[in-house]
Amino acid sequence: MQQTIKELHQERVKLWEASISNHARYLNKETGLFEQKWVEERNCPVCNKNNYHKIFSKEGGEYVKCLECSMVYLNPVFRNDALVDYYQNNHANQSELVASDNSFYVSLYNQGLDLIQNNTNIQNILDIGCSSGIFLDTAKNKNWITHGVELNRKEIEIAKTKGHRVYNELLENISFDKKFNAITMWDVFEHIKDGENYLIQMKNLLTKDGVIFLQIPSSDSLAAKILQEKCNMFDGLEHVNLYGVQTIQALANKCGLKVLSMQTVISEIGVINNHLNYENPYFGNTLNKEFIPNLIDEKKLHEQLLGYKIQVVLGIK
Repeated sequence: MQQTIKELHQERVKLWEASISNHARYLNKETGLFEQKWVEERNCPVCNKNNYHKIFSKEGGEYVKCLECSMVYLNPVFRNDALVDYYQNNHANQSELVASDNSFYVSLYNQGLDLIQNNTNIQNILDIGCSSGIFLDTAKNKNWITHGVELNRKEIEIAKTKGHRVYNELLENISFDKKFNAITMWDVFEHIKDGENYLIQMKNLLTKDGVIFLQIPSSDSLAAKILQEKCNMFDGLEHVNLYGVQTIQALANKCGLKVLSMQTVISEIGVINNHLNYENPYFGNTLNKEFIPNLIDEKKLHEQLLGYKIQVVLGIK
């Protein structure tokens, strides 16, 4: 029997509620926004201009869109020390969620690994934000030598038990004894405030023909544009930068990187159909996950790079 959209997202409620609960200690109860002591104003993380308009507020944060390059980002944003405090003491429900929905995530991981293997030789791989190491498990099964970086103390202990070489430290504070054929970030790059600096750091850790792989939520996705503040992509704190097709290309180019491959995954057509039927997007009753009536089907949606997440492979120019 086909699993409903409601059933799929019911499994993810625990993660969302745990994240939002963790927001509470940073909020100003009167304004509903984060306390000023935790946040700072900033320019666009792609073009560095200060020309934007506010889109909406969500769970304590304020999302804006750059009027110069179309980048969507949080402004103000948590200071670096506040973000480190948040992640080091955050819940470990992400690893529980991935473990409970293993086949879904492994399918995505294999799609990403196929893109990577089409662009570089198999050897050393570094996964940044590796959580409990389920992606690294998948890579290890394909004979990659696996390394990981993770700030969450609970999740890194799980990864260690699986035989992965993992580091509980910020990337810039780690001294590696090797270069990597591939560096991956699965649903992590949107959490990084200074994406430009981070891409340059990763580029410096690559072998000559090495690649960077990113899976990121797409602000160009049809689901994000239709649902807007109702879309779970916008969480108000963790997703500080929401790139689209053009903005991730622009940032890569700025860092001396080129796009070798790009595709979108996860259509969210069922979620959109719920919303269009005046139901809760994530807990409506539609079984239709394949097409939006009289508009678009899943194949065409991904051909036009309108899927919920972008998978992109970057190489050195």
